[in-house]
This record gives sequence, C-alpha cells and structure tokens, in this order.
Amino acid sequence: MVFLNKSGGSCVCLCSFLLDCECIDAFRKKVHMLAQQRHNAIMAQVHARGTVQVQDLAESLDVSTMTIRRDLAELDELGVLTRVHGGPPLVTSAPEPQFAEKMAINADAKSAIARAALNLVHSSQSIGIAGGSTCTKIAQEITAQPELTDITVVTNSLQVLNIFHADLKPGIKTLLTGGERTPSDAFVGPIADAALSTLSTDILFMGAHGIGEKGLFTPNLHEGHTNQVFMKSAREVVAVFDATKWSVTGLMRFGEWRDVDTVITSNTITDEQHRVLTDNVNKVVVA
Repeated sequence: MVFLNKSGGSCVCLCSFLLDCECIDAFRKKVHMLAQQRHNAIMAQVHARGTVQVQDLAESLDVSTMTIRRDLAELDELGVLTRVHGGPPLVTSAPEPQFAEKMAINADAKSAIARAALNLVHSSQSIGIAGGSTCTKIAQEITAQPELTDITVVTNSLQVLNIFHADLKPGIKTLLTGGERTPSDAFVGPIADAALSTLSTDILFMGAHGIGEKGLFTPNLHEGHTNQVFMKSAREVVAVFDATKWSVTGLMRFGEWRDVDTVITSNTITDEQHRVLTDNVNKVVVA
C-alpha cells in the first residue's frame, strides 16, 4: 500500500472516584498527544518524500503497522493526505508558485471566469474574496463597475486589498485579516482564523491550488484551515478555477464538493470533469 504526499466513607469513595477519573483523563490526554505526535511525524515524511510506505513509517516511529494504518485512515478522513492502494501514486502534488507566476498562467481563462463571477455581485452585499490569482481578477472586475455601491469586501489577500486601495471608491469598504503570509500573498493561520470566525458574508469567492473528485486542495495546511473557516462564514460559496487545476492535489483537502454552492470554471474542462461537477454541485457555470 502506498500513501501520498476524539458521610466520611462517602468522601473517601468520592475522592477515590475523582482520582480515578483524573488518571483516566490524564491517560486519554497522553494517548491523544502521542497520536498527534505520530500524525505530525507522518505528515512531515509525506511532505518531504512525496510518498511513504506503511512498513517504513512503522519502523521509523517504532509502532505496529496496524497503528500506522489507523493513523493514515484518520489523516485521510481529515483530507490531509491521499491513500493509494497498490501501484504508483495516482495523484500529483505541486509546490505553491509565487503570486506573479500565478497571474501569468492561463490569464485569459481567469479573466473569463472573473467576468462570469461578476454576475453574482450586487450592491449592498458583503463579499468574501480569498487569496489567489483568479480571485484577484474578480476584485479587478468589481472595481471596474462604478454602479456597485455599499459593498463590504472581506479578504485575507494582500493582492486583493491592493486592487481596492489602488482605486478607492466611497461605496466599497475593504476589511483585511491579519495572519501569516503565504507565497501567494494570502494571510492564514490562527490570527486570520480568529478574524474570519467572527464575520459573516453573503457570498465568498474561493480559488484552489488543485481540484479533484474529492474536492479542493492546497499545499499549505494553515491556508487550508483558514479557507475552511472562510467557507463556514459565507452564506454562499463560489469555487472559481480553470481546467488546469484538475488532477493537481496538495497536502490538504480543505473543501468537499458538498461545501460548494456554485462552481465557475473555464470552457476547457472535459466532459468527465463537467460530469463530476454537475453530479456534486448545485450550479456549474462554464465561462
């Protein structure tokens, strides 16, 4: 098997019971801590080597193969790795490119997606815009529409903020989360999560590093968790991506298709890719 990258006597009895409970709680916390340490070690090896074998993990962590399989099943359920049974890896994982590189890739397709996304934007909305080049294109389209007013934009993207600040309009307010900056100029991590968890948006535009039958992927664990918090804060989630994102995966799956209300994608997707989307998402727009 190959793996890719939860009166007096009574007092004495009560104290004894409480002591037993404390011991049990301490034991459970220790077990949870050891499992978490193994999970961290497993993910470190997957990230460093791309693929790992059960036997190699068991030997390096000095545990049984049954324990490793249980750990891998839990990590797979969380969406942070992909298990492949037999043969070579079936998915690829690519490093996250710098933002300037992203903007230059499939620029025409991203612009078409952004124009289609504009149909979902209206005055008096609160709009979430995540990081990424396609989402930045959407920000550019919004600023080019003078009729849009009374809009509040919530973003964790420095590039999206720059778009709105370069063309200040009295009818658009922009809120930027803090956090740890990624290569694609998105702010992620606990600070960003805390800010987003207190907010609510009418609609969220969310990109992805990679797309597959299981959902949306990112190579950055912190970004993945921040994306999840962002999606939970939105009444409507719109996933935006071009066809080249298919069959590219990352370290973490941050969203399943059931978490997405609408997909806007490029007209170069295959019939099979279109079928996957229409089978799992309420609305699919091909731009």
